[in-house]
Amino acid sequence: MTAKNFLILLGTLLSIVLLVIVFRDLDWYVFFTTLKTVQLPLLFLAATIIALNVVLRSLRWLLVSRLPLAKYKYFWQAANIGYLGNIIYPMRAGEVLRIVAIHHFAPLEIGRAVTSSVIDRILDMIIVGIFSLLVFWFHGHRIDPNIGRSVVGIFIIAAIVLTLLAIFADYLHGLIQRFIAQEEWQRILQNWLLHALEGIQAFRHTNNILIVLFLTIVIFLLDYFWMWQIMSAFGWDLSFEAGLTVGVFLLLGSSLPSAPGYIGIYQAACVLALGLYGIDKTSAVAYSIVLQLLNFAVIGIQGMLVIVLYSFNFAQERQIDLSNISSQ
Repeated sequence: MTAKNFLILLGTLLSIVLLVIVFRDLDWYVFFTTLKTVQLPLLFLAATIIALNVVLRSLRWLLVSRLPLAKYKYFWQAANIGYLGNIIYPMRAGEVLRIVAIHHFAPLEIGRAVTSSVIDRILDMIIVGIFSLLVFWFHGHRIDPNIGRSVVGIFIIAAIVLTLLAIFADYLHGLIQRFIAQEEWQRILQNWLLHALEGIQAFRHTNNILIVLFLTIVIFLLDYFWMWQIMSAFGWDLSFEAGLTVGVFLLLGSSLPSAPGYIGIYQAACVLALGLYGIDKTSAVAYSIVLQLLNFAVIGIQGMLVIVLYSFNFAQERQIDLSNISSQ
C-alpha cells in the first residue's frame, strides 16, 4: 500500500469514527426541530459572504503572484476549481488542482504557480496562528495546552519559512543558475526551481505586501462572520467570539486526514467549539450540517460554472502529474 493510499484510508476511517461518535445518542426530534428554526435570510447573507471571500482570496493570490489585474479572472477560476476539488477528493487534492488550473487558464509557469500557491497558504497559516492564539487565550483553561503549543509552533515555523524564502531568494536563484549549464538539469531547473524562485522574488519586491496582509485578515474575519451569522439564523444569542472559535476549530481540524469534504471533521469541530458556549451536541450537529451544506452549495455551484463555461476538463486535468508539466 502506497503512502497516499494509506493516508486516504486513514482519513476515511477517521471520518467514519468521528461521525459515529457525534451521531451516537443524537436526539433526532431535537435535531429536526432545530433545523426548522433556521432563518433563511441569514443563510442567504452567509452564502453571499462565502462567494465574496472567494473573490477576495482570488485577488490576494493575484497580488502574491504579482501579475496584472487583467489576469484576475483566471485566479478566480482556478480558486473555484481548487475549492471544488477539496470537496470531491481527499487529502486536500484541491491544492494541486488549483495549481494545475492556474497553469491551464493564465497560463502561469508551473514553478511560479506552485510558489504563489504555497506563499498564499503560508499567509493563511500565519493569520490562523494569530486567531488561534486568541481562541486559546479565551478558552485556555478548557483546552489541552499541548494543542496551543502546536499552534504556536506552526505559526512560528510559517513566519520563519516565509521570511527566509524572501531573504535568500536572490542567492538561491544565482546558485541554481550555475547548474543550468549542465544539460541534464537544465529543463527541470528552469521550469521548476527558477520559476519558483522568481515567484518568491516577485512577492518580496511587491508593493502590495501590506494590502495582502490586510486582505488576509479581512478574509478570515469574513469567514468567522458568516459562521456567526448562521448561529444567529439558529436563534442563538452568541458573541462574535463564538464564530471565531468555530472557524479556528474547523481550520485546525481540516489539517487532519479525512474523507472528501472534511465529512466528520465539520461535525466534531462544531460540537467541540459550540460546547464551549453551552450549545448541546444535537444542536451543534444540526449547525454543522447547515454550515457544511451551505459552503458546499456555494463552492459547488461556482466550481461547476467554471468547468462548464471555461472548458476545464475536471476529470482529465486532475490526472495530470506536475512532473509531466515540468517536462513540457
